[in-house]
Amino acid sequence: MRRTTAICAALLLLLTPAVPAQAQNLCTWTPSELPLPAGVTGGQVLFAAPNGYLAGQATSGALLLWHNGTPVEVNAPVTTQLGLQGVNGSGELVGYDGRTRTPFVYRDGTFQTLPAPADGTTSADGINEAGDIVGTDRSVHWPPYRTVVWPRSEPGTYRFVAEDVARGIDDAGRVVTEKGYVVNPDGTRQDLASSPNLNIRKAQAGQALGKKFGDYYALWRWDVATGAAVQRYELNDPTPIGVNTSGQLATWNDKGDGTRATVLVWRGTEFFGELAVGERVRAVAENNDLAGQRKAADGRWVPATWTCV
Repeated sequence: MRRTTAICAALLLLLTPAVPAQAQNLCTWTPSELPLPAGVTGGQVLFAAPNGYLAGQATSGALLLWHNGTPVEVNAPVTTQLGLQGVNGSGELVGYDGRTRTPFVYRDGTFQTLPAPADGTTSADGINEAGDIVGTDRSVHWPPYRTVVWPRSEPGTYRFVAEDVARGIDDAGRVVTEKGYVVNPDGTRQDLASSPNLNIRKAQAGQALGKKFGDYYALWRWDVATGAAVQRYELNDPTPIGVNTSGQLATWNDKGDGTRATVLVWRGTEFFGELAVGERVRAVAENNDLAGQRKAADGRWVPATWTCV
């Protein structure tokens, strides 16, 4: 029995290789500031999507959208009470409207409130390429959190699919929650390995990023389609930023030595460098650029991208 257990453990380590934080830097991450719409003086990129879309918010709260680096006009309210939560490759935006405590979607050039229960607070937290939206309903009743889906094919409707906090929805319509539940479009489940003992922080590009209970000083990556844990990154208290379809992953890392957290980047198991302290990376783009905000020469915090050179 002991020999069999040892063999199984060895196979598990082969299937989920640990990736050390320290390795040769393969990139110099070079920043570029993004152009801002007229009248906007500062802001940040928060999310990236296929087809060259980046989305974020201005200092004023205005929603910002870029397509291949060019600003796109967004006809939405300008208020600091909007919270942007996602974008897809058609330039559709989703989030939370703090003025009405309701979820919103920006599509077809209009800002739209999504239907939601009247006795709680509901946010739209992600959108896939088909336009299906996932979010979280925070209720005053039990259960306190419910995962909500708004199917694009059924306008004006929503349904609850899990009792948990939503983290994302992939292009096959699979929903991922904080505890690692994976709910298929037909309602069946194929959860991530080690669920529910997980703390998933990001679910995008068919992958999930987070921690396992009892392994708090490492970042794990799962394949949403299979539920398998595919990589373990040896880090000190990581906070994942994002991942793209080619497997480029960025995470904040607290070194635990009193210095400020920095951003580390991998492509699969290859380490692709560390960004300087103070560079605020928020998203990983499909072209392998990073996106977020940085301090301009005049002291303003402006939207920016970083390219590997």
